[in-house]
Amino acid sequence: MNKFTDTLVNIGNKLASQRHLQSISAGLMAIMPLTIFGSIFQLISALPDIFPFIPAFSEEVSNAILFPYNVAFGLFGVIAVVAITYYHAGKYDLNKLQAAIISLVAFIVLAAPIEDSTMDATYLGSQGIFLAIFVALISVEIIRFFDIHNIKIKLPDSIPPYVAASFDAIIPMCVIVGGFYGLSLICQQCTDMLLPAWIISILSPAIEGSESLWFCMLMAFIIAFLQFLGVHGFNAVSGVILPLLIANTAENAAAYAAGETAIKIFTLPMFQMSGVFCYVVPLLFLVCCKSERLKSMGKISIVPAVFGIAEPIQYGAPIMYNPILGIPWIAFYTINMGLVWCCMNFGLVNKAVIAASSNIPMPIFQYLCTLDFRAVIMFVVMFAISVVIWYPFIKAYDKQCLKEENNAE
Repeated sequence: MNKFTDTLVNIGNKLASQRHLQSISAGLMAIMPLTIFGSIFQLISALPDIFPFIPAFSEEVSNAILFPYNVAFGLFGVIAVVAITYYHAGKYDLNKLQAAIISLVAFIVLAAPIEDSTMDATYLGSQGIFLAIFVALISVEIIRFFDIHNIKIKLPDSIPPYVAASFDAIIPMCVIVGGFYGLSLICQQCTDMLLPAWIISILSPAIEGSESLWFCMLMAFIIAFLQFLGVHGFNAVSGVILPLLIANTAENAAAYAAGETAIKIFTLPMFQMSGVFCYVVPLLFLVCCKSERLKSMGKISIVPAVFGIAEPIQYGAPIMYNPILGIPWIAFYTINMGLVWCCMNFGLVNKAVIAASSNIPMPIFQYLCTLDFRAVIMFVVMFAISVVIWYPFIKAYDKQCLKEENNAE
């Protein structure tokens, strides 16, 4: 059993420390404030839907309110390619600014070619996220190849370093931008599609598979299980699922802004809705436990828990390598993820259309993400299920802690 556990820990650590996945995760996490910024204006535009007594905005006013949102969500791909390149180049100690500029130029050439003096911005936003990842990682690897082999324009030592650095980027830029442009022309000739559209078509089975119940529950199980083993579960898998979460979130947001029906279930807000752990466990520690240690832990963690901060109780209880609390930790997260999926899939709750901050207290968070009062009922049901799952295990752990305290005395 120990060998199996060690193997899983090693796999989780390797995933969490794999430089390409780390760069994708860090780059996409860097644009999360942009998501929240755009969602603020989306919420403002939705005020007549939230409060019926507010008259509906005119089309001109609505467009003016949504302008920052359209800018933020419309540049997802552009900012993602810069952020991912920046972090990935940093892992090789390359010039991060030069690498980001090269990747950005290559991305725009691929995503928004100019035809008849017009630039199509379709793939500069969330639909270009997968292209941004591809361009950022490949560009940095090519730049690294030139750097390792010292392939650059040689200048006299008297030239200032910042001037020489700009000349160092000329050869990689010509190769990368020219190579990607040639690849784009070949793709258009052979498939009659732009490269980002072709990438999406290739990934469509995976994108569609991410909408299934089994995938959502599997991701929840893996994250919770890795967390139990001491590995940051979300960090370990974020390089794989975060592009899907952000792309789907942006698609739903765009559908809502256009007055259409959102269709994606597997979104970032949906993934965060099942996190009622930090509300349930501190409350049970305070109300049901006799152990002074657990009562104190409940008091310490109750205020952070209101704002969705679970680390005090998660690491203070602790959850890691604690079989008594590890079982409900994995079970509740997986079951609640399945419950959220079922509610959205069967139309019991609207799909998430706004990427509100996860630090907003629940169930306000659920309501703001879905603009559906039924999401509050869903939270109450999740809370009740979580209490049922956690209660017997917390009572058993309380007895163990109380016995240890009595022995110590």
